[in-house]
Amino acid sequence: MSRSDNLLLGIDLGTARISVLSNTGYQDFIHSVVGYPKDIIGLTLLGKAQVFGEEALQHHSALTLYHPLEDGLFREANHYNYNTAYELLKHVITKATDAAGGGPVSGVIAVPARASLQNKKLLADLAKDLLDVSLIVSKPFMVAYQLNRLTNSIIVDIGAGTVDICAMKGMVPHLDDQVTLTKAGNYIDNRFVALVSERFPELQISKTQLHHIKEQFAFVDQYGGPVITSLRADGLPVEVDLTNELRSACESIMPDILEQLVAVVKGFDPEVQPEVLENIFISGEGSLIKGIDEVIALHLVEYGDVDVRCIDSNGFIGAQGALKLAQDLEPEVWGQVGFMHG
Repeated sequence: MSRSDNLLLGIDLGTARISVLSNTGYQDFIHSVVGYPKDIIGLTLLGKAQVFGEEALQHHSALTLYHPLEDGLFREANHYNYNTAYELLKHVITKATDAAGGGPVSGVIAVPARASLQNKKLLADLAKDLLDVSLIVSKPFMVAYQLNRLTNSIIVDIGAGTVDICAMKGMVPHLDDQVTLTKAGNYIDNRFVALVSERFPELQISKTQLHHIKEQFAFVDQYGGPVITSLRADGLPVEVDLTNELRSACESIMPDILEQLVAVVKGFDPEVQPEVLENIFISGEGSLIKGIDEVIALHLVEYGDVDVRCIDSNGFIGAQGALKLAQDLEPEVWGQVGFMHG
């Protein structure tokens, strides 16, 4: 099967969101969540047995929500979780296929850099019923592929579940060239909730509320603020200043990132390290944290001239790289760059 006679999909399978692009111009971006009605009332209200993405979050009070994807790929090793992940993947692929009018479909799926071989095999098993040919490959590699920066560069992908730091050395990255940290977007959310609860115990807050505030105002150092918002205390609206709490929560992931970045830079041959320092790219939801590029550059300035760029403002760069690879290479050779089925 050649790429000219089938639908091609680029899929970025993230802990919090899934982005999908096709070679026919289709695109989709949904939350990685599946909701099931709690009772007959919820089933009657929604008119369906399962709800996905934003619709599930909007009706969360009537649903039991499941987030089947986590740090390494799958949240837990059990049949129910795999089934939920399958339904989520089926939902996004079916929407893309239906939009194209059906037919054979092949897809490249971007996943966290150090997802285990077992998890990749499990994902391939799920995908084989949905895609004629599938390829599972590291998301940072897909980001680098989209940027055409496959050598002497570093990709820092900051998602909800993990931060992946990947050294690009002109080949498919080895495990030794990739570092995965588990203090990422979800860790920031948890720290933000804890700090706000500690300072304002009288507030009625939810993690969802504070997550939205983080998405709107996230910053580090002096590159943002003030963060003043209206919340509720004992049912009454109150205005609170969360500037310090949000800055502290966002900065909580920085020490590990900075430490590992230095180690990754030192892992390149010394003669190319100056070029590497000028080609550091930040993708994922963490690329939207104001000032994160400046803080990283300042930390590395003693090693030479530094250029750090945030390059994922719309959340699609992983899917863009996956689709680009699908279009550039015939499916028969996909297995040379990742874990392939089909």
